[in-house]
Amino acid sequence: MVSRRVPFAGALNFRDIGGYPDSLHFLTPDDLPVFDALDIRAIYDLRRSAELARHPGPREHVHVELRHRDPLDPGESARLATRLDGERWLLADYRGMLADAATSFGELFSRLANPGRLPAVIHCLGGKDRTGLAIALLLTALGVPRQAVLDDYQLTNDYRGVAHSSDVVELFVRSGMAPEAAKGLLGAPRWVMARALDELDDTHAGIEDYLLGPGGMRPATLAALRTVLVGRSPHRGGLQ
Repeated sequence: MVSRRVPFAGALNFRDIGGYPDSLHFLTPDDLPVFDALDIRAIYDLRRSAELARHPGPREHVHVELRHRDPLDPGESARLATRLDGERWLLADYRGMLADAATSFGELFSRLANPGRLPAVIHCLGGKDRTGLAIALLLTALGVPRQAVLDDYQLTNDYRGVAHSSDVVELFVRSGMAPEAAKGLLGAPRWVMARALDELDDTHAGIEDYLLGPGGMRPATLAALRTVLVGRSPHRGGLQ
């Protein structure tokens, strides 16, 4: 199987569409010429404004903030004891994004329907949850089978999973969280994404109703998104 990962030194999980790029502020000076050679025409940054202020990206971007759960406070961290606790926290985060950030997903996908702004990069801070859910929804909207969407989500474990995040695990542990709970938070558990997408189907009768309803997309824009991205070369920003 051909890897979709672009081998940057700083951004470990930067992948062709269907992946979850790290925040671009992780790119090293030596990475930037490699990044620029990709001819990226749009960068969509999903981080909070405060995160942007602390870690601005190295290139011009469009800010599409995804509202999601606030960072853990020390008291909440201390209550997470097992890996399952950490994974359940992720599920609550994904549920919150689906409920509160529908218009942001709609805006993002509407922008991606513009062929003049492709290829594009989508990223957040950790490159796993906000971007992971956005890409899972995008792939679903493009008709990718659910099992393939979940397989793709889990690829994050290969590039930016717990094995590559020992420093972040330690940071959570210092905040009072149990090590196993921290590992649950930092992984890409298949069951969490599967549950979130199943609940979306149950609540909104599928991705199309979600995007055209609370997402605020127009039917013509959703059709254009599918036309632009499905069947395009991966190097031009689409799926094959």
